[in-house]
Amino acid sequence: MKCMKVLMVCLTLLLVVASQPVLGSDWPQFQKDKVHSGVTGDSAPIADPKSTISWQSDHPVPSGGMSGIDESPVVYNGSVYTVIAGGSLTKYSLDGTAAGGNWPVSFVSNPDDLDFQLATPAAGNGHIFVVDTGYSRPLDYDLYAIDATTGSISGRVHVNNSTGIQFLTPVTYVEASNGSKYVLFGSGNMSDWTMHEGEYYCYNVTDPANMEMCWNYSSPAGYYWAGAAVIGDYAVFGDDASNLVSINYKTGATVNVIDASTVYGFDVGKIRSSVTYSDDGTAIFGNETGRVYFTSQGGYCYALGFNENNGSFITADNWSTPFVNNTTSTPAYYNGRIYVGNYTTNFSIPYYDGNLWCLNEDDGTEIWNVSVGPVQSSPAVSTFYGQGKEYIYVTTNSPTGGIYCVDSDGTEVWNETSSGSNLFSLAGAAISGGWVFYGNDDGYLHGLANYTRYDFNGSTDMWAYKYQVDTNPPNTATDPAIEFSSAEYNAIKTDDDTTYASSQTTTDSYYAAHRFVFKIDDNEEPWIISNNGSINVTWNGKAYYSVGGTNGATLYIWNGTAYESLDDDANGVNEFSLIGGVTSNIGNYIDSSGNVTVLVVQKDEQSSTPPPAKVSHIKTDYVKLVATP
Repeated sequence: MKCMKVLMVCLTLLLVVASQPVLGSDWPQFQKDKVHSGVTGDSAPIADPKSTISWQSDHPVPSGGMSGIDESPVVYNGSVYTVIAGGSLTKYSLDGTAAGGNWPVSFVSNPDDLDFQLATPAAGNGHIFVVDTGYSRPLDYDLYAIDATTGSISGRVHVNNSTGIQFLTPVTYVEASNGSKYVLFGSGNMSDWTMHEGEYYCYNVTDPANMEMCWNYSSPAGYYWAGAAVIGDYAVFGDDASNLVSINYKTGATVNVIDASTVYGFDVGKIRSSVTYSDDGTAIFGNETGRVYFTSQGGYCYALGFNENNGSFITADNWSTPFVNNTTSTPAYYNGRIYVGNYTTNFSIPYYDGNLWCLNEDDGTEIWNVSVGPVQSSPAVSTFYGQGKEYIYVTTNSPTGGIYCVDSDGTEVWNETSSGSNLFSLAGAAISGGWVFYGNDDGYLHGLANYTRYDFNGSTDMWAYKYQVDTNPPNTATDPAIEFSSAEYNAIKTDDDTTYASSQTTTDSYYAAHRFVFKIDDNEEPWIISNNGSINVTWNGKAYYSVGGTNGATLYIWNGTAYESLDDDANGVNEFSLIGGVTSNIGNYIDSSGNVTVLVVQKDEQSSTPPPAKVSHIKTDYVKLVATP
């Protein structure tokens, strides 16, 4: 069995670190936050990762090591951290630049010991909090506070000196309202490679140089991969005996303990997932469910009511959904759906299989499932493209393991086999600023990116304007200035060749025109500029003159002082496309508010003399902007 070294990462969103070229919001602990939501508003690649952008970094497995990277990376203040089997903590910028100085940081006395690390690191309070597996190292320290900037070890403590004890759960980091800071993690006694008793620990890490244990809670069966969700004042976690416990994490008082097998009426088995909770930070439109979610090796996904005000379980409010064989996947909840994985593995045949599942949160009924391979990891969900346009990322633990991207309709979007020779990818992924990160058993850390598509079908912070301009092109970026109606916005959501947002001139010497403003995500703007990436625009529609004159239109982009032409076409009555982009000086095209302005102007101006009046027409079917680093 494997022991886990945990890094704790503080939830500090959208920090800009001048020394880092690429930025995104934090993914600072297992499944992003203290309730293990696995959900972020950052984008991630929705097409095959681009090889010229993406990166892999190899960390050779020590001679006595069992595996390379068996925990999820975490992202904190613009850097990616991960723990390597030999007992070291690495640090990279999002674009793969390795940190110098003290990095990587070794935190064990003998890196060549037979070793592994299972706990996802977590960070906060300016530090990465790492828990060593402790496998056969009773005299080593267990909990470390490593300065996230310098790599110096600010503090370290012995948690348990038994050679059989391994620390096997993700670390949960939480900040109390009074400013106190805590980490929580669990252990199991693996003295004969069979789980025995274990303990859950809570440490006060407000002063990383003087970390103090607040309480510990004992289980006769121990804890394996069972991270605690912190819900209000209560820490909720499961154990290998199918028990769920709720503890006031500030005081250590036990509030509620239940046997899940009794609640559900069958043998739940070992709870080897973390607990997830839907709270205001992860639900949308007030759709908080008031339930916790978890899985077990009995092969089920579970929902259970929870009262966050008093820390008690609501056992009458429950459902369970069976899978084929095992699951250790921590569920992710968003928008009325539960995303979770399962696996079937037989090393002797050998045979590896598994699925990503989407369940209805109301009752656990299946919405869809897609075969991707054995998923022991937990789904990471990007909501960047809007409601109903989520993308889900899971890693697969097999000889051909890697990562899959699946959309919210259950369609596989892309997949990648990981690097090296030992391709098993046990732990899940982390998302930040257009990147997705994961590791594998060969010691490779992967950073994958491609491009972000902005359109009016779910993406937020975009605007469209109509209907005419007096010069072609205008000399300001604010004409035309009449915003589209809701019906016109709906018409340009998809490229359907059927519905259009239509405008025509009403004044002589004016040209029909549509202007589009795309807000580049705050996380991605510095990423695009610093990499001197590209911006590409596609417009589909019709542009014509009613009587005689010149059909067609010109596509422009605003460069900060004037419009530049991107494409020009003389077709008009039939639908056509205008496509163009910019590949240098990208910062010139993104204004101080992070906006890119695009304009399409019909080629001829209205004229009423001689009669009949000749009118300029423009019809937009679809428009998109693609930003590539």
